[in-house]
Amino acid sequence: MEKDIDKQQEEEKEQQPYRGKTAKKKLPLLLAGLKKRRKNTSGGQETSQDTDGNSDNSDGQDDNKVIEVVPTLSKKLVILITVIVVVVVVFGIISIRHAIANREYKGYEVLQSVETSGDNIADYIQYGNSVLKITKDGTSYIDKNGNTIWDCSYAMKMPKAKVSGDYAVVADMNGRDVYLFDKTGKCSNQTLNYDISNVDVASQGIYVVVLAGVDCNYINAYDKNSNSVYEMKTSIENSGYPLDVSLSEDGKKLFTSYVQISGTAMPNYLAAYNFGSVGKNENADRLMSGFQFDSTVFPLVEFLDNNTVACFGTDRIELYTMSEKASEKAEIDLGDKEMLGVFYNQNYLGYISANNSGKDKYTLYVYNTNGKLESKTPINNSFTKIYATEEEIIIVGDFDCSIYRMNGTKKFQTTFNKSLVNIVPDGNKNEYIVIFENETQTIKLKGSAKDSGDK
Repeated sequence: MEKDIDKQQEEEKEQQPYRGKTAKKKLPLLLAGLKKRRKNTSGGQETSQDTDGNSDNSDGQDDNKVIEVVPTLSKKLVILITVIVVVVVVFGIISIRHAIANREYKGYEVLQSVETSGDNIADYIQYGNSVLKITKDGTSYIDKNGNTIWDCSYAMKMPKAKVSGDYAVVADMNGRDVYLFDKTGKCSNQTLNYDISNVDVASQGIYVVVLAGVDCNYINAYDKNSNSVYEMKTSIENSGYPLDVSLSEDGKKLFTSYVQISGTAMPNYLAAYNFGSVGKNENADRLMSGFQFDSTVFPLVEFLDNNTVACFGTDRIELYTMSEKASEKAEIDLGDKEMLGVFYNQNYLGYISANNSGKDKYTLYVYNTNGKLESKTPINNSFTKIYATEEEIIIVGDFDCSIYRMNGTKKFQTTFNKSLVNIVPDGNKNEYIVIFENETQTIKLKGSAKDSGDK
């Protein structure tokens, strides 16, 4: 039994901590290990301890090393995630901008209202950020608030106005008087020897008139002081009757549509003239190019910019480029569609046609200057006139107004309870001048119908 007691005492000694010399030798090593583990812990590594709180480190070394694996992203994955985030952000920005750019406005606010008279017999056309009011008695330049900047009196039976840049020309169709204006007022006027059948103006003030003689016609050009620039005599027998003329922006090039009478047929001849130095050296009559059509009549020709011409015909639209000489650029076939109204600016052109079947009354077609169809939009409001600004298409009816963008999206549509004469932008964003028979309003488009002023 004494042996058992001695054996138990020896086992208890083995379980006790180091003492005496042995403990003194081990203590510095334990302290050094503890410091090292603390240092490793502060650097982001973890050390293990036993259940008594003592470190499993002997002689400054870890007997059992515990390694923690921290997951990291590869460089390729980081790049991929970055690209995805950038794409999502860019797409979001583009989507927001697209939504804002194609927003439809449901209402409007009346900013200004002025009572007027006789507007039902007047013609209003956009002139800069304001409008020109043309009547048989005179022409007025009216700002967006309805105030008259200047006016000029005359007596005409059938006034026709054309605008280009800062200049506007007004001529008496089947009469002999013609007036040229800029934004300060009248530049010049004159009475011609023959009746006027057509007129156009260039952006620097040169204007051209077509005069109807007995057995011939004259196409004469004048500068802003009404001094003669050139005169051209055309034979009805040889050239035909000039249906329409158009001047380039620089006033040096002229495009003319002639209709010829040949028995029961009415062939059409498109002629391109150059009155600059190139045309002078080409030939005496300055004719640079000609295009014959046996079954198509072109009642309207128009320079879209200085070098692009659009010719609107009965069954097609012809596009020409004319730097010096004219050459065909594109053709738009109308098929069985009839153009009820046309519009154009420097970058786009198009027309509105009636639908013979389906629920929609009309269809609006928009093309770029290369003849490519940009948009096709159903229209159900009535209309009496249609025209294009730099960015929009404005359709005016007896009481209806519709504004569309060139991509076919609707910007604004409403029906007034007053007889509508015209509506033109005033130069400020989303603001328009609305002309009624006895009132002119300046309105600003709003987001909802409840924001609308008194209609």
